[in-house]
Amino acid sequence: MTRVKGRIFGLCALLIAGAARAERVSEPYGTAGDWEISTENHHMCAMKRRYGGAPEEEQGLIVLYDPQRQLVSLNWLARKPAIAPTGAKLPLGLAFLKGKSMDESWGNQTFQIEKGDGYLFTHIFSGPKDAERILRDLASNQTIALFLGPSLMTGLYLNASEATARLRECASKLAEGAPSDPPAGAHP
Repeated sequence: MTRVKGRIFGLCALLIAGAARAERVSEPYGTAGDWEISTENHHMCAMKRRYGGAPEEEQGLIVLYDPQRQLVSLNWLARKPAIAPTGAKLPLGLAFLKGKSMDESWGNQTFQIEKGDGYLFTHIFSGPKDAERILRDLASNQTIALFLGPSLMTGLYLNASEATARLRECASKLAEGAPSDPPAGAHP
């Protein structure tokens, strides 16, 4: 299971690093529930979560936060998505659920698609307003859902309030130029 977990996050790291045309450097920062928090390339922080199941059903969610450039990158990884994309871009409906209430106010967002051992869907939220809003929505909702038209592509349980707080903490330490070591008592 750990080997598969490493492979799915490794796939994402390679795709993200390839897109950035830079060598990837990742350092553990800590954990929050099922989320792993790390620094990425010494200028942004990431929170990562793997969703299990059979290998072909594996999924992951990775949120990269760069406070200096005021951007958040939302990355959904899927070995075999319900509907295999055919192009390099895809408009997906982004929604959040809290209890029985669904917030569809994000509407369709264009996700870039990279294919490797699976698929990586990436959307970048830029500017202080959108970056703060997506972090707030990730922290305050129970589930994130992505739709292709009326078809549900994925619905992933978040439980990310503490993880989002740790992501912000990690990013603030990077912004201050402080070392990326986790605070005392944190468990990487």
